[in-house]
Amino acid sequence: MSGLFANFSLDAVRLTAGDLALRRQLVKIYIAAFDVDRLMHTFKLNAGIPSSAEPLKGWEAEDCGLRGHFAGHFLSACAKFALADQDQALRVKADEIVAIMTACARPNGYLSAFGEEQLDLLESEENRKVWAPYYTLHKIMQGLMDCHVYLNHPEALKLAVNLAHYIHGRFKKLSFWKIDGILRCTKVNPANEFGGMGDALYSLHDLTGDAKILELARLFDRDYFLARLADGQDVLENLHANTHLPMIIAAMHRYDMTGEETYKTAALHFYDCLRGRTFANGNSSSKAAAPVAGGVSEKSEHWGGCGRLEDALTGGESESCCAHNTERILERLLSWSWSEAVEYLDHMESLKYNAILNSASSKTGLSQYHQPMGSGASKTFSSPYDSFWCCTASGIEAMSELQKNIWFKSEDMLLLNSFIASMVEWKEKQAKITQHTHFPDSLASTLVIQIAKPALFTLLLKEKAVKAVKINDIPVGLQKENGYIVIQRVFHDQDTIEIEIDAYLHLVPLQGSNSRAAVMYGNILLAQLGQSALLKGVTEHNIQERFIRLPQDQLAFAAEDEEGHQFQFIPLFRVEEETYSVYLDLENDPSADKRFSIAEVGSAAYENEIS
Repeated sequence: MSGLFANFSLDAVRLTAGDLALRRQLVKIYIAAFDVDRLMHTFKLNAGIPSSAEPLKGWEAEDCGLRGHFAGHFLSACAKFALADQDQALRVKADEIVAIMTACARPNGYLSAFGEEQLDLLESEENRKVWAPYYTLHKIMQGLMDCHVYLNHPEALKLAVNLAHYIHGRFKKLSFWKIDGILRCTKVNPANEFGGMGDALYSLHDLTGDAKILELARLFDRDYFLARLADGQDVLENLHANTHLPMIIAAMHRYDMTGEETYKTAALHFYDCLRGRTFANGNSSSKAAAPVAGGVSEKSEHWGGCGRLEDALTGGESESCCAHNTERILERLLSWSWSEAVEYLDHMESLKYNAILNSASSKTGLSQYHQPMGSGASKTFSSPYDSFWCCTASGIEAMSELQKNIWFKSEDMLLLNSFIASMVEWKEKQAKITQHTHFPDSLASTLVIQIAKPALFTLLLKEKAVKAVKINDIPVGLQKENGYIVIQRVFHDQDTIEIEIDAYLHLVPLQGSNSRAAVMYGNILLAQLGQSALLKGVTEHNIQERFIRLPQDQLAFAAEDEEGHQFQFIPLFRVEEETYSVYLDLENDPSADKRFSIAEVGSAAYENEIS
């Protein structure tokens, strides 16, 4: 068995029921109802076009340095929803946004909700008195490209190219050391964060073949980070996580384009370093190892030492943006390697449930900024018109593509990664496969094949997730290879594959701690509900007898401590307003029950640094 996996296009997979389908639909409703005049208000003001729209608040306010970033993510989400659902109203909405951007673009190609003087200031100060202008320009450029890629919008592509040429012109005038200063994001709380600009520019070059854009893209591949990773060094400590995750995505894109081994080596070593900073939900980021007093680095958004998460449950851990970018890294890793694919798939599935789905409210679909996993924690979700954190923006885009990474394909193989109610259209085989499941509430999944004519192909399931399989009511022997169940046969129309799912309770230790661990059910992270003290004394040896499945439709467990106190556990992604705890105390360590303290939500902490 050999071959590499590819994702299906967004319009080839449809979520049909369950938690993912619900939250995706909530965001679609939010986007459909959003007032475009309010969204584009600051773009118009910056272009000298009158606007009487009610201004947005939070990070999209008229005086906020990051204004405009949400519009870029919004355009990306709009395009992805429109393509996947063949939604004409959202296509029209995307067209309207592009038309306004066209009117707001300057003759020199500049397009933003803030003035060019912010870039002048960045070139003067490098890491002071600005707030990540290239981060916002990246989001705008990416939104325009997505509008072109998914909706075939030539004017959007033209705007993106013109903006890239404008940026190229600015950098062409700068010295080597000035560029190094602007793009060296080594300080904690970096005000010069530039997002995924490198990856966006490589994508734009893929679309255009423009040599200037390729030259510009390479500037954003910084040796202070990538060259040292390629040399085998772990340089993540104290770096801002969501500044550097996109740099890895760009490096991987560069390798795929050019075959330069340095960038593949850097990315593979980075992943090893990242795993040593990853929580049970599959995500990373928390306090810096050497934080700045009064800055966001005291609690959130940075990386500490490898394998040293014992003091990382700060209330500001697991920034949602980091989960979305880690998923993109895993997608490219999966395209590189067959031998490591099961590890990547498991990590991807854990992220899907426990950090990406978990980021979104079951009532509004809007996102958390940080995802705390300490004791007595609570979730804070963004509001429809008053917050617009970075994770509000990345969150709506994540919900627009929530159907990805469930199914994968190669020439003659179909891989099922997650038991999520969905339908996939495999056009090359003229087949549709519908998955009926209520996992994790039940341990059964049924696949129904619809196919134009019989076809020979291989269905792959992850070995660790499967107990038994029936095809057309007949049990089949499980052929196992490289961590997969391999089912190779000629499939016929209306063939039915019944899967008995294998999910069991187990502990995931907090790296660096002998006293803290999280409880997982298969790849589903559980949370203890309530303000009460943590359940103590759980071990791998007694967890099966300590936890009793409750007799209700949705997954829930009850546990009792030695003093008779009752505790309830449910999937973390289903916690909404309840107080909860994720990491438990295994050794009656009093420090493990330190109560939750929420982190600053970005802007206030950054303002301490840039004022």
